[in-house]
Amino acid sequence: MRSVADALRSCAMPLGCPVGFLERHRVATVQRLGDDQPVVRTFVRDEVGLVSIPCRDEIDLGLDPAEVQELIAITRLEASPGSVIELRSARLTVSEDPAAVEVLDECTIAPVPRVAGMLVFDPRRDVLDMLRHDVSPLEWNEGGGNLDSPHRVGALQGGVLVALASVDAPQGRLARVRVLVSPQHRRMGYGRAVLHALVRQVLKQGFIPVVRLAMGDLAARALASTVGFVAFARSLTLHVTRVDAVTPAET
Repeated sequence: MRSVADALRSCAMPLGCPVGFLERHRVATVQRLGDDQPVVRTFVRDEVGLVSIPCRDEIDLGLDPAEVQELIAITRLEASPGSVIELRSARLTVSEDPAAVEVLDECTIAPVPRVAGMLVFDPRRDVLDMLRHDVSPLEWNEGGGNLDSPHRVGALQGGVLVALASVDAPQGRLARVRVLVSPQHRRMGYGRAVLHALVRQVLKQGFIPVVRLAMGDLAARALASTVGFVAFARSLTLHVTRVDAVTPAET
């Protein structure tokens, strides 16, 4: 893809992170959350090694080379939420499934699909409510229903909203897109239609569409692939539940 360098820069800039941290092997850093519990955020590209996302407020876990290699191995596995990684200087708890980060650009986007239903752009709130009442609150949130989205594309069938694609506010040149489809209308082409229409809008505005999908969500990954998304990285979030003898990072 021609957009890999732009995607790397977009990941690095909002974090105050040199692009080199996202290209080469680095020792894990941690990011402090609001409750002061550190969290390690990593992603792996092309099986090269562990890549961590530093931030301005970070601490040093003091991992030795053997522990770094162990953490690299963990990020390559499909670790289950709640599993614990015991290291010499830290105990890390996996807080979410490893996720596939995939991006799309003009070189990978698939041809325009046959439209299922009628597409509607930036549907009104009362139209959105048609789909909101047809899915669980969790699906609605994760699918972008509650986002203050700058752009949305929906699909109507029989005058009812059955699918919706939304985009987050861009970070750098990356714009995360999300899709939600009514349970009764899945695997019928509606998700592909709204996702394709939305990413075309995102590309025209000069941004790079990105999706973050659970590694085990094969249906969502298959949908993204049919539109033209390709693997960019794998990410994992690990909460530090105990840290021994940490030292503040130099500023």
